[in-house]
Amino acid sequence: MALLYSSGTDVRCSLEQLHQVPTPSAFSRGPSHYPVPFGDYADLVIKQLDNIGFGISEQEYAVTKDGERFFGAIEVEPHGIDKDLIPEDYRFLVGLRGSHDMSITRGLTLGNIITVCSNLQFSGDIGTVDTKQSTNIWDRLPGMVANSIKCLPSLIEKQNDKFKAYKNFVFTNPRAGDAALVEIYRRNGLSSHQLGVAINEWDKPSYKEHDKFGNRAWKLLNATTEALKPTGNNVNHFTVEKRSQVAIDFIDNNILDLREVA
Repeated sequence: MALLYSSGTDVRCSLEQLHQVPTPSAFSRGPSHYPVPFGDYADLVIKQLDNIGFGISEQEYAVTKDGERFFGAIEVEPHGIDKDLIPEDYRFLVGLRGSHDMSITRGLTLGNIITVCSNLQFSGDIGTVDTKQSTNIWDRLPGMVANSIKCLPSLIEKQNDKFKAYKNFVFTNPRAGDAALVEIYRRNGLSSHQLGVAINEWDKPSYKEHDKFGNRAWKLLNATTEALKPTGNNVNHFTVEKRSQVAIDFIDNNILDLREVA
């Protein structure tokens, strides 16, 4: 299952290989240049996850061909805390990125849906934090990561409450789902082609688990998510992200009125 989007020129690598990417010496590219090894940053994130009781079920990394920038995505699972915190029907992800050439910030993003891509799209539906790759970065980085990661259990619980509301909301008329998808299309949350895919997913989901809860808002969300899945090598991830947010906002604020939960 792919977690990370990358171009054809990027080099996929393991965490061990990420540690082997050369790190330029400090100040070699200017008075504020202070690069942090890519592998050390990934280790910092993984250690903080472990500190609050999360393990890793899957992880992916990629480095640009010149070795100047890296991108990573980690799927987490609870081990030292409530193992049922993350339900089986969705996943929770942590994205990370950084550079040696100071072209992008050292960042961390969290969510059930994240976008981590070498075209510089970097976001999560829970939140994103970053810091400049400059002098004293190691004074800022551990605190930034720790403060973000320690919020994970409460953020996941809040997301769980939201998804429970999705699963509990029943459309009494199945065609109301079609109408909702058309309205999402009208708000530019789906292209005309994606609308057709979403309606097909509403009528007959590709995955049986998406139909488990019947004609509910949960299936509507999965229908739009499936329709918006990136395909091909020339995907505009900014558009995908924007359309996903339109769909979520419509479901939250016009169907479920989840403004206080979201």
